[in-house]
Amino acid sequence: MSELVYPDRDFVLPGDATPLELAIADTEGRLDDIDMDEIRRVRSVADAPAVYLKHQAWERSVDVWDPLWPEDIKRAVIEAAPIVHSYKGTRYAVRIALAALKADTVITEWWEESPRGVPYTFAVKAYARARLYEGPVLDDRLIRVMFTSIMRAKPASRAFGFTVGATFPRSLGLAPVAAGKVASRRALHPSLDAKSGRTLGLAPIALGTVTPRVALHPTLDARSGRTLGLTSVALGRTRVRAPILLRSAP
Repeated sequence: MSELVYPDRDFVLPGDATPLELAIADTEGRLDDIDMDEIRRVRSVADAPAVYLKHQAWERSVDVWDPLWPEDIKRAVIEAAPIVHSYKGTRYAVRIALAALKADTVITEWWEESPRGVPYTFAVKAYARARLYEGPVLDDRLIRVMFTSIMRAKPASRAFGFTVGATFPRSLGLAPVAAGKVASRRALHPSLDAKSGRTLGLAPIALGTVTPRVALHPTLDARSGRTLGLTSVALGRTRVRAPILLRSAP
């Protein structure tokens, strides 16, 4: 009887075993089929299969998450989550949160500026070192992710300024200014293509053929997550203006 009902299982049961006994034996047999090594690996951020990363993110209360990120970014964000929560409300938490997104961060408190800035404010300059999404390195999704990460990690009562840019591993090769690495701090204005809405290159130091010169300062709407235009906008007590800057790594 057992061979007819459960042909794929080997049971140590008598031939006249009841259906209930067969069902219990089959349940125990399915437990034997579980890969125990995979269960151990699921607990490790570095070794867990990619399909389980979203569950790890939920378990560790990751504040900002996007399933479109590359796998290494997801693992880094999960790994950093406990540290961010431990130091939330400090500049260290902001730095760790952005570092998980592969961004170099410079944070300046109001009392560190010369002359001193507005009391109880700070400025964040974040330079992306990796592409989080398909397309250009600096797009509105990257700006939204960085901005939200800062909002979740910063002191709740503190306003801040936000500048986002990109760090390149090699020299930019901008003509006619640079031969080799870019040493001068020159304002590089990304030009906007009116048809596609994307930045084409750098004007007036052009990469390719760029005609319009637009100083693009994308402003982030905290509700919709979209860039609003070319001016700053007040988000509660926080005013954010994100001019796109480029710098070359030494």
